[in-house]
Amino acid sequence: MEDLSIHKIINRAYDFVEEQQKLLDDGAITEEQWFETHNRFCTAHYLAADNPRGQSGHSGDERHYFQTHAMLLQAIHKNGTFIDVGCANGYLLESLDRWTKSLGFYELEWYGLDISKGLIELAKQRLPEWTGRFFVGNAFTWVPDVPKFDFVCVKELSYVPKKRRRAFLEHVLQHYVAPGGRLILGPNSERQEARELENELSAWGYEPSGNAERTHPKHKMLTRRLLWFDKP
Repeated sequence: MEDLSIHKIINRAYDFVEEQQKLLDDGAITEEQWFETHNRFCTAHYLAADNPRGQSGHSGDERHYFQTHAMLLQAIHKNGTFIDVGCANGYLLESLDRWTKSLGFYELEWYGLDISKGLIELAKQRLPEWTGRFFVGNAFTWVPDVPKFDFVCVKELSYVPKKRRRAFLEHVLQHYVAPGGRLILGPNSERQEARELENELSAWGYEPSGNAERTHPKHKMLTRRLLWFDKP
C-alpha cells in the first residue's frame, strides 16, 4: 500500500498509465492505440488547467516549479541548441530561457517536440517568436529535419511502453543528439533509497556522464534526480 501511495505521488496519472500498460501487455490495444490514448488523456488534462504550469503538467505554484526544475541548469555547460521532448505548452523552455538570461548564462536556442497538436498550437500562441521551433510528432519515431541538438531533454521514459524504452532511448541518442551533445533525463522523482532509472539504464549498458539530485520540496521520502549522458 505504501509503495502504491508513493507511485501516485510521483505520477498523478499512475492509475491511467498502469491500466493502459496492462491493456497493451494483454494485447487488448496496439502500440498505436496506446500512444493515441495517452495523447488524448494528456492533452485534455493539460488544456483544462488555468495556468501555464498546469498546462505543462505541473501542479504546484511558481516557487515549487523553480525548486523542481531549476536543477536542469546544472546540466547545461555550453552554448548551443536545446530541445525539450514532450514540451507541452513550452513552459519549461520559457522558464529556462528566463533563468539562463537572468544569470548571464550560456546562450541557447530553444526547441520543443510534442505528440499533441493541441499543446503545440498553444505553445506557438504563447511563444510566437519560437513558432518555427515547435514540432508535432511521436518522439519514438520522429526524426528532426534540422541539425541535431546540443542538449536533448527527456523528462520521462514513460512516453513509450515499458518494453520499448531502451529502443526509445537509442532512437533519441542516434537521431536527436549531436556529436559532442548531451542527453538529459529528468528531473523526475524517485524514492530516496532507490535509483530505479539509473539502475535500469546501467543494465542496458548506459552509465551517466553526470548527475544531480535534491530533496523533493514537498515529500521527504522522495528525491528529485537528473542524469545526463554525453555523446562522443
